[in-house]
Amino acid sequence: MKQVSVGYGDQPQTKPYFQRVHPSPIQLPEDEWVVATNRAREIVTTLSIADKKKLVMGIGRGNCVGNIQHVDTIPGFTGLCLQDGPTGVTFTENVTSFPSGLNAAATFDKTLILEYATAIGAEFRSLGVNVALGPMMNLIRAPAAGRNWEGPGGDPYLASIVASLLVRGIQSNGVIATAKHFIANEQEHFRYSSSSNVDKRTLMEVYAAPFEACVREGVGAVMCSYNRVNQVYACANSELVDGLLKTELGFQGFVVTDWGAKYSPMVADMIMPGGQPVLTGANTIATESETLDTLPESRLDDMTTRILASYFKLGQDKGYPSNTNISSWTPRTKNSYNPNYKLKHHADLAKRVAVASTILLKNNDPTEGGLPLTIGHNSFRIAVLGEDARLPSILNEITYQAKNDGTLAQGWGSGTVDFPYLISPVDGITFRAARHQNVHVSSSTDNDDLDHIRQTATDADVAIVFANANSGEELVVEGNQGDRNDLKLWHNGDAVIEAVASVNKRTVVVLHTVGAVDMPWINHPNITAVIFALLPGQESGNAIAQVLFGDVNPSGKLPFTIMKDRSEYAADVIYTSPDNIPQVTYTEGLYIDYRYADKFNLTPIFPFGHGLSYTTFRYLNLQIFRVHSNNPWSDLVIEVTVENTGFVHGFEVVQLYISYPKEADEPPKLFKGFEKVWVEVGGVSRVRITVSKSDVRVWHGSWVNIPGVYGFKVGASSRDIRLEESKRWGK
Repeated sequence: MKQVSVGYGDQPQTKPYFQRVHPSPIQLPEDEWVVATNRAREIVTTLSIADKKKLVMGIGRGNCVGNIQHVDTIPGFTGLCLQDGPTGVTFTENVTSFPSGLNAAATFDKTLILEYATAIGAEFRSLGVNVALGPMMNLIRAPAAGRNWEGPGGDPYLASIVASLLVRGIQSNGVIATAKHFIANEQEHFRYSSSSNVDKRTLMEVYAAPFEACVREGVGAVMCSYNRVNQVYACANSELVDGLLKTELGFQGFVVTDWGAKYSPMVADMIMPGGQPVLTGANTIATESETLDTLPESRLDDMTTRILASYFKLGQDKGYPSNTNISSWTPRTKNSYNPNYKLKHHADLAKRVAVASTILLKNNDPTEGGLPLTIGHNSFRIAVLGEDARLPSILNEITYQAKNDGTLAQGWGSGTVDFPYLISPVDGITFRAARHQNVHVSSSTDNDDLDHIRQTATDADVAIVFANANSGEELVVEGNQGDRNDLKLWHNGDAVIEAVASVNKRTVVVLHTVGAVDMPWINHPNITAVIFALLPGQESGNAIAQVLFGDVNPSGKLPFTIMKDRSEYAADVIYTSPDNIPQVTYTEGLYIDYRYADKFNLTPIFPFGHGLSYTTFRYLNLQIFRVHSNNPWSDLVIEVTVENTGFVHGFEVVQLYISYPKEADEPPKLFKGFEKVWVEVGGVSRVRITVSKSDVRVWHGSWVNIPGVYGFKVGASSRDIRLEESKRWGK
């Protein structure tokens, strides 16, 4: 990693954590919040102090992981149920284990992401969950960070689009979505004690961007994180919560603490869970009730108003299901759960998302051993190899999926979901191969028995080898404390791949990983294709079989960059620290992911936005025009034609990158738009992307736009720019 001189002039300021910087702002009468907030205020005027406390102090052991008690004086209010997680309903049965949030981002498909989120929200509603504890929108700053798999990738623009769609879909069911974790919560080591030190410009342009997008989407809740930000606990950081989130961004809903992140001053609106001490100052503690007693009643009114406003805004007072269908702590028989659950429909959707997020990193022509598999009339032998190809020996018995055994379909932690079933790669491939009488599938899935793996691979016409790398939240798995210790494949994965490639000239590698991994074997001449499937959920095996056999043309794109070596990434996890308060300083500033590689002229193995297809596309006829010709800051429309010049119908993701005038002091180019389009063989599609001045604003002490010449670059990845044109904008 090279050191970046940020030089933005507003470095992190240190304030004692007990100092209140901002009063909590009074909610603003904006749009759809007006009626809900006014109704909430009317209710709050009738509540006793005791009732108000019941609304803001959670209970950890009810039907759900977080619970707000019923309040008799609120008509019809039976309490609130809060439940993880971002990819489905955790701690229960008969729900769908969807692909990860990172998979959703990798689809680059706005319509599909919304459908995915809507289905997730429907399952929360069917169980009577009021508050879904997701989406997770922390960015990939360090590639080894444990919870990267839950989130939307390594770019703030992509993260903002994905996060807003997830909120829209979840809340379309009347479920309150929770944008988390606010803010600068990008590693698991020292997550309770560290200080993320971020300058204001980086905070605004990078890490606050997806939260702002969620606020604009009308998100009902935001979860503050465990870590400190610029030396102040996020859940006690008035400058962040009252100042940035509620005032600058205009958030109208409620802020809930992450579980146990309770500090004074109480800037959060809901404390989860209750019954534990509150840190009120240096070495001093108090109960939540005692802490609430120190607040002005106007602040307690504000807290309860925000909670009820979200409740009313999402229509939960109008026939919302009871949460008696869920019990996080005492599982029942499966038949008693979730009677409204549409298993087949959501399983099909989970498979479509898994397929659409499958990324073809490398591929030779099929005549040279590449994909898709071509099945002729002669006998065709497929070897399926590696531990990651088989089912886990146990599926749901370990809390939070804190293990790595067999195929990897999700990471570990509170973002996991119990599998209703899991299709392994070997089963999916075997089932798909059965359509052909001349196809024979063999397997070897013991990574410690390289001799047997080589023997199985030697006689095959194609050897498909599976490997993985896992991470998650806080819990230690095989010596990895949430964050990965390194970027290597787990369980001897590299050795398995190299062993197979040493004996089979048509070796296909499939990776199930939580993010970027080292690939020392990538240029091996016998490795003819590499697929990056991320964490595809319950339909894993069926999804990969569809891609391998060419039933579906892969169209996923990388939502992050894969570098040659760990030292080439912008930042890394802080694993050790001599300090009581470990300092996680964001010295790279704006320069994360592809921005860092661009700044230092580093060549990635696979760049942000990369993903191959079984066909080829040509870009032509780039045009840029103003929506309003007499307005110097008019929205701009970028149009380009995409032609399918290959032999297979398929999707292409058209990506827009913008370079700024020098005075803006921005990275060389920034991702600022995309559209996924279907183009049939020989056909064309005219693609339109609109950008506004808000898309190119920069933080120079406040939001400003820099007039000048902007470069508009259109292509298939951040390093595959097909067409570009410059245009003066702003004057």
